[in-house]
Amino acid sequence: MEQIKKFLRSRGFTLALLACLVAAAAAGVWAVRTVRDELKKSYDDLTTPQEEPAPEPQLTLDPQEDDVWQQPVTDAAESAANVPKPASSASSSGAQSGSGLVHEPSALQGASSPASSSAAPASTQPVSGRILNAYSGDELVYSSTLGDWRTHNGVDYACAQDAQVCAPAAGKVTAVDTDGRWGSVVCIEDSAGHLWRVCGTADPTVQTGDEVSVGQILGRAGSIPNECAEETHIHLEVLQGEQYLDPAKLLN
Repeated sequence: MEQIKKFLRSRGFTLALLACLVAAAAAGVWAVRTVRDELKKSYDDLTTPQEEPAPEPQLTLDPQEDDVWQQPVTDAAESAANVPKPASSASSSGAQSGSGLVHEPSALQGASSPASSSAAPASTQPVSGRILNAYSGDELVYSSTLGDWRTHNGVDYACAQDAQVCAPAAGKVTAVDTDGRWGSVVCIEDSAGHLWRVCGTADPTVQTGDEVSVGQILGRAGSIPNECAEETHIHLEVLQGEQYLDPAKLLN
């Protein structure tokens, strides 16, 4: 009995050992295969050419589209050549609005037409004599009649005694008065609102409300109490509202 047990024990040990060897062999075969497969894959990766990634698309502009964004360079001489030529003064003088002609500033702002040059003057001296005393503005001048220094608010035009006195401007007679300082005074308001005072006009031939033209006879040269020490003359004043103006600058 003991021998049988020893035999079975010895056979069991042998079988266990054999099983271990078989398992170890199988594990070794599996490990070898795994290593072989990994080596083969690594070799294949090294020997097989890799596909290069496709290049990213680049944004390109169509040449026709580039023309839209590029400012064309134009030669200065060529640009000047493309400017419409101004029409001559002969053709532009009678051109109507909207005709498309380009006019030079001189043609639009030139001298007045022949018709206006032949028109009557807008103003004239009340008498044809020389200037005896000029307008002084704010400057004080000596008065030989009054013996003091004061402003001279008008222009004195020398003339002969009883010389004809003319209307210096066209307009409406607003007053014909006798003033203690300036003698007989004829006042005329023109279309621009200027009030012309012709002082020293004796024997006036017009009256308040009359319409007078430039150069129309108003009377004759008389005396001016405020300036009686001077030679015979007509004292002319111009007012715009309450402001005195220089008559010489308004006369043509």
